[in-house]
Amino acid sequence: MSLDIVPRITCIEHPGAVQDVDRAILTLGGKDALRKTINSGGQTPLELTLCPEDRFSHPIVSRSTTHGHSIVLQVKVKKSLLAQHDGDLRKTLEAHRNSYTVAPCLECRPTLMGLEMADYQYSTLNSPFVSSMRSSLYSGDCMPVLILLVLVNDANVSVDAITQLTFSDSQPSATDFDMPPPPRFSRITVPFDYSYRQNPAVHAVTDASGATRLVNKSIVQRLFSKVVRWTDAAVPDESYATNNLPVAKATAANPRMLEIIELLLTKFEERPIWTRRALEEEALDEELRHMWASHVKFALPYVAFTWKSGPWRATYTKYGIDPRKDNKYAKYQTEYFRIAPKDEEEGKRPGRTVPLKGEEDADDRKPDGDVPTHIFDGIHLPTGRSFQLCDITDPVLAELVQHGGLRDEADEKDGWYQATTMSKIRRIIRLKLMALWNGQAIKQMDVAKILEEASDDEAVAAAAAAAEQSATEGEDARATTKDEQTQSNEEQVLHAVSAVSQDGGQKLRELLGILQQEEGEGERGFVDADEYEIFDDDDDEG
Repeated sequence: MSLDIVPRITCIEHPGAVQDVDRAILTLGGKDALRKTINSGGQTPLELTLCPEDRFSHPIVSRSTTHGHSIVLQVKVKKSLLAQHDGDLRKTLEAHRNSYTVAPCLECRPTLMGLEMADYQYSTLNSPFVSSMRSSLYSGDCMPVLILLVLVNDANVSVDAITQLTFSDSQPSATDFDMPPPPRFSRITVPFDYSYRQNPAVHAVTDASGATRLVNKSIVQRLFSKVVRWTDAAVPDESYATNNLPVAKATAANPRMLEIIELLLTKFEERPIWTRRALEEEALDEELRHMWASHVKFALPYVAFTWKSGPWRATYTKYGIDPRKDNKYAKYQTEYFRIAPKDEEEGKRPGRTVPLKGEEDADDRKPDGDVPTHIFDGIHLPTGRSFQLCDITDPVLAELVQHGGLRDEADEKDGWYQATTMSKIRRIIRLKLMALWNGQAIKQMDVAKILEEASDDEAVAAAAAAAEQSATEGEDARATTKDEQTQSNEEQVLHAVSAVSQDGGQKLRELLGILQQEEGEGERGFVDADEYEIFDDDDDEG
């Protein structure tokens, strides 16, 4: 059958559920608008107005499609066969391929379809101004039009005075903007493709309570660590862990996380302050070691807080414990050591030449034996550079840690230990680390030289003794000078008196001798025995 004998029609797609054909034609502008569009071959667009009674309703413009034509097919099948499939034509045709006939009956070109988005609509049903326009401008009666103009300028003018109207140039009141809507609200007529799709990283998981929740596995999990600085007045108390542990146990998607939290709770009961390296070495078994690195940083905030500055920097402290208030936590202080490369020590810029394989292997420094990386024993080279004082097993250093002098208040740099004690500890550790790094033997003479330096108490006592000795020598010098000056004055007086009368001079000399004798006896009566001993010692040394 040829399509030349098939009638051609124009197909119009209507977005509404058409129940009244006349009403549908009215929304498209009426029969005249349809006739004009069909005669133009679809070049004249149709305007679909969903509320044709409202002249201010913004229409949807329909345009013609030029790609291909549509064919209306007539399919004939027995009603009994269609009833067997509950009226489903597709299933009927698939089940009975030889029991129906198909023939073209209409050719649709062009096809008009709404390609634009509907604009925002503004209802004018309750607008007094638009109601006046309907009854005046749209009716074609001149008198209502004049009344409308009067109402626009002055609502108090009566209809009888219309012939005597003089319109004012003043602006109307700005309190009421009862005006018709603009011709169009939005300039966007084509839908924008936002490419919405389901996030492939979002998965539904079931928690311990059986509830299903969405989890985004691509985002970085946030850390809720409690960080404390040395200048902070207080530390987080135990209530933080008490309030958050039940939530963690109820919402944890990975049960192994709960195992690590329980393990950390046990370890922090044994020791209140830890480093992560020490926890990894002493708290883990082989079963948990493979997942420790990815889970411990999320488990630690439920058990302890961390220090950002001060002598306990980079350690985790059990909630409620403030090591700044009790010197029993002095042994948990940390010390960090950095070994500079040889080129950096000599002030040279490190070279960028790639070393040969043999040289690279020979220069690779690795720890010896099975010593944990957080322990410093002074014999094996550790991989870590940060140590807690309680993890130092070197006999010399352990003695300093155990019997070192403590302060009355903790210091931001040295903690509870005296400055000289911490200086000895740092210098000895650095000395031994450098020797181990360079593969050299540790010189015990250098260690002994550091240990022989005066401690804080000894240095203070020596400074006080030196100040006292200096003050005593100054007083003796001033007393000697005073005695010499007095003796010189006495000689001058005796010489003057003797020149006048020899007997008077002799009597004055005897009188001065008696006074000097009494003054000497009085001074010796107030001298301590200790002072004699001090002077005797000085004389012996001289």
